[in-house]
Amino acid sequence: MTSQEFDQLYRKNYPILYRLVYPMLRDEEECRDVINDVFTHLLNNPNQEIANIEGYLYRMAKNKALSIISRQNTLSRFQRLYPIEAELNIVYDQERDRMLLQVFQFLDQRLSPIARIAISLVFEKGLSYKDAAEKMGVTTSAINKHVVRTLKLLREHFNSK
Repeated sequence: MTSQEFDQLYRKNYPILYRLVYPMLRDEEECRDVINDVFTHLLNNPNQEIANIEGYLYRMAKNKALSIISRQNTLSRFQRLYPIEAELNIVYDQERDRMLLQVFQFLDQRLSPIARIAISLVFEKGLSYKDAAEKMGVTTSAINKHVVRTLKLLREHFNSK
């Protein structure tokens, strides 16, 4: 399928699929996502032989919408059946957030600016020691030293509490 054929197919069928999916989902953004997923799938599988392309698009959009509805219904049933579980999760999240705030405050007070940058690059940005070292213009062993010292400080401080 050429890009021009795909473009014509998209322009012709998008409104039809929208009118099919929107009443099912009642969410404009979700509807657009479903339709774009359908066309993306078609675009990513160019060697697929489809006898009735409109029927295929229609069926695929309908199935994706039904899948979303099923997921939403399952979540809603779960929330109705397990309200206590949801409350426990909120309490847990608040406790976790409180602990993280304590850790960040401790690190801000105890770490040098260079160590803070190293820790941020490794743990917040997810960089490897090598990448963090290159970004900071230091050796990998310097990054390792900052990480090891910081973890030791954290263990000593929070294990004593």
